[in-house]
Amino acid sequence: MTNPPVRFTKLDGLRGLLSLVVALNHSFLILLIPYFANVWGQNILAFTDLQSKMQQIFMLLGNGGVAVTMFFVLSGLVMGQSLSRLELNLKSILGFYVKRMTRLYPAYLFLIVFSALYLRTGFVYKIYPAASTWFHWWMNFEMTLNEFIRNALFISISIGGITWTLRVIVIASFLFPLFSLLTKKSPWYLDLFFTALLIYLSFTFLNFPGLRDFRYLYMFFLGLILPKFKDFFAKIPNQFFILTLPLCLFILLDFRYLTDEYFGGLAEAVISWFYVGLMAFNLKIKFFNFLNSKPLLFIGKISYSLYLIHFTVLYILAKLALDYLPNLPYSQYYFIFHLGIFVISTALATLLSIFINKYIENPSIRLANYISSKVYPK
Repeated sequence: MTNPPVRFTKLDGLRGLLSLVVALNHSFLILLIPYFANVWGQNILAFTDLQSKMQQIFMLLGNGGVAVTMFFVLSGLVMGQSLSRLELNLKSILGFYVKRMTRLYPAYLFLIVFSALYLRTGFVYKIYPAASTWFHWWMNFEMTLNEFIRNALFISISIGGITWTLRVIVIASFLFPLFSLLTKKSPWYLDLFFTALLIYLSFTFLNFPGLRDFRYLYMFFLGLILPKFKDFFAKIPNQFFILTLPLCLFILLDFRYLTDEYFGGLAEAVISWFYVGLMAFNLKIKFFNFLNSKPLLFIGKISYSLYLIHFTVLYILAKLALDYLPNLPYSQYYFIFHLGIFVISTALATLLSIFINKYIENPSIRLANYISSKVYPK
């Protein structure tokens, strides 16, 4: 007998919020900032001038690393819920794989086709004096058929800026039935032991040179074991949440800049696990109710498409500005430019995401459900 599906609506809104955070993060990395190679890594209490402080605050709020960490924890919870409704055997696991890839891949294929067409229709890579080193990292390659195929197979992640995270999700998806079997009947303390072991492995044996994808597996595992702790999260009083909120927000927004992306990511994953658990299982804490707002739920509905496509839209828009409006005072008003390009690129990417969601994502979901039901009939 299978368990009925559980829908955590706040987590739908959270996905929408996180996709906007990633878009904000990338939008504020476009231009070279005078006097600062790493303005968001500076002491948050130090004040140089109003513009650099505003830039720093927006980059801390738009902490893309935190958003990705929380996305991974959320993905672990979602995949765990999906697998919990199955009797794990060869057919059901095969059905899970087919459903997962049919869900993820079509929108990704649209992205790389869209990007490849852009790169093959008059695109010329240039170095812009006003642009940042980060901006110049991207699209600095020849778009050949071989490179397209490598991207299509996740061997290369040169197209799209954020496609490395999708490769991580695909790897985690293929390992998840094993994780689910491991924790199916295990007690919570053994789950924590497995988590600690996976964290240790991520910094040692899974730390492959040139391939960081396996370092994030413990984040998915944290999401998987979340339902085991639902009673714990349900009992946390609102007062405790309020008291710990400032410290948790500081760790989420600033800790990786005080350490590095991997130790910072570990701290972020633990806090993300705590917050996602509260959002899903604690009804007493009203702080997260804003995630049920209609705008965030709408963005959450198209969040996968928005996450995939926003970088390409942002890059094209920024390059057009740098090509055709080269004399604008970018370095003098970098904050205003970053804020403007965030608003414009996100609006355009949202419109495109609505199209992708309607004509690619939704048919893919229906196809995934149909194929899965044929592979593993209930």
